[in-house]
Amino acid sequence: MPETNAYYQPELTLPDILYRAASTEPGLFIGFPDRTGSLLTVTYQELLDRAKRVAAGLFNLGLRQGDKLMIATGNNKETVELVWGCFLLGVVPTILQPPGTFSGYNPSVVKLLNVYDQLGCPYIFMGMEVRDSGELPAGRIKHIGELDLAGAYPKPDLKPGDLAFIQFSSGSTGDPKGVMLTHRNLMVNMNSFRLGLDMHYPDIMDNWMPLFHDMGLIGCHLTPMYSLISQIQIETADFIMNPISWLNQMSRQKITISGCTNFGLSLVLRNIKRTKPLTGLDFSPIKALLIGAEPISVRTMQEFIETIKPFGFRPEAMMPGYGMAEATLAISFASLMKPSKVTAFDASLLDRENRAKPVVLSDSSARVLSEVGVALPDIGIRITDMDDNVVDDGTVGHIQLKGPSITSGYFNNPVATAEVFCGEWLRTGDIGFFFEGHLYISGRFKNIIFKNGRNYFANDLEEMASTLDDITFGKICFGGITSRETGQDKIIAFVAGMKEEKAVETLRALRSLMRSNLGITVDELVLVKSNEIPKTSSGKLQRFKLMQRYTSGDFAGRIKSSEDLQNL
Repeated sequence: MPETNAYYQPELTLPDILYRAASTEPGLFIGFPDRTGSLLTVTYQELLDRAKRVAAGLFNLGLRQGDKLMIATGNNKETVELVWGCFLLGVVPTILQPPGTFSGYNPSVVKLLNVYDQLGCPYIFMGMEVRDSGELPAGRIKHIGELDLAGAYPKPDLKPGDLAFIQFSSGSTGDPKGVMLTHRNLMVNMNSFRLGLDMHYPDIMDNWMPLFHDMGLIGCHLTPMYSLISQIQIETADFIMNPISWLNQMSRQKITISGCTNFGLSLVLRNIKRTKPLTGLDFSPIKALLIGAEPISVRTMQEFIETIKPFGFRPEAMMPGYGMAEATLAISFASLMKPSKVTAFDASLLDRENRAKPVVLSDSSARVLSEVGVALPDIGIRITDMDDNVVDDGTVGHIQLKGPSITSGYFNNPVATAEVFCGEWLRTGDIGFFFEGHLYISGRFKNIIFKNGRNYFANDLEEMASTLDDITFGKICFGGITSRETGQDKIIAFVAGMKEEKAVETLRALRSLMRSNLGITVDELVLVKSNEIPKTSSGKLQRFKLMQRYTSGDFAGRIKSSEDLQNL
């Protein structure tokens, strides 16, 4: 391998990093495992050759530099080829969750139609299995296998400040917005990501997260290529069907870097409990297992560590981090190969006075939080009050960011762009604080529930509720509403996959748990189906969608309240 100590060249564009990876080392590859675990390997040189042909096909279709294109295939290899064909031609892609079907209510179809309109009705590439076009004009849906790959294409005149990619937000608190990312945004953030993980040859990265999510695409596909290392891309659908496939690949391929979310760790743990115990695995090569995408569940993280520690996993390799699409991706990481800090804080002071005061871990009323580290290079982080004034360390407030990897705004949405910026600072919408130099995330501003004059974060209530035997983490959501009839604040619990005969008993247990620990009452329990709990591509709960359906009366007949308790 040649010297790689001069990665950081902010004047590069995305085509430059594919050419660099293809010419650096013939052995570098992307691995695409099938459901049996067998690996199809594609070298970066082979990807470059294929992407050139796809770029020619897109040119023959009529696309030119600066045009927009939507990619919604259900196959990682097709997605990778299409996205690089776009980059080589100077076309600006956006990747979305494939719809599967256009029949019935389908959140991915709703988002697809929304983005289609926002981007001005571009072509949409889907998998060959999708033939129905729903409300979309059939002529706008294309398939990679139908492209005319003959001939050449004009190489674009790309500049670092040109728009490279539009990452549509996952929509955890509203309609998706198109985050505009330039080539320079991407180069700066990929370099910070690489430095935070000390990513270099012969590292190899493993990924199951979807390529339509920023961590999947930027963190686990573009950054490994930028860092001149190989990568494994597991189909997300295969991971959902068999979460242990991720562990098997990490062990088999001697993976050194991977990433996960609360949702993913919970899925793996549930699968292990349902099947036979793990055997014959080796996780000793892992130096970084990133966890993020939402406030981190300390209990889930620690249970996962204890589960795989007997197979050589070093607990200090678990690496909490913080990121978001508006920052390109990465914002902060815990220290590499050092134990991350887990701290218990006085929950009452956090809620009442916005003050972070540590208490002993054994305090049953404490809120236990994991750090998400310190700011990566080229990122500035500050905590402010509601009026954008900076607050002291140890004070809970609104997290704001600045730096060259921060987006310039949302595509064709000047109102949302103006709202999200305070001068050069980006308002993240997240709530957190600095304690002893480390950043802690305590919640999302729009997921705050008001009760008895205090603020509670939905994720904290869900974490506490999942300590009950009948409630599984990820199968419960909380929302808050002010009753139109009484003017009183109400807390609503949505529980998935529970039989009706257990609902009232569970409501009683929830009320007892919340009263004894927080002094608050859960007013209603709503029974929902497992597929009715909406999630983003990274597994974040879309609580606002459940509350919209609740206020619209969709759950009539499925609500249990204090009246049901009295009737026992």
